Amino acid sequence: MTPPKSHFVALLLIISLIVNVQSTRIMDDSDDDCKYRGPCHKREDCFQRCGLKAPSHGALCVTSGVNLERVCCCLY
Repeated sequence: MTPPKSHFVALLLIISLIVNVQSTRIMDDSDDDCKYRGPCHKREDCFQRCGLKAPSHGALCVTSGVNLERVCCCLY
């Protein structure tokens, strides 16, 4: 005996809501640690802007914005 189609639709709706909430939560957490400190071409450009000495994992050169400009991201 198979459940009615409405059960499948309800289950699909619940699963999609759970996935949507989780992905939103992950995206919100990712921006909290980054302080943007000006333009860069490579990661090494960011060490001085972030006040760090090479090699350091606290400085990244990431794309940001609509123009996909590369900026330094300092992780504090």
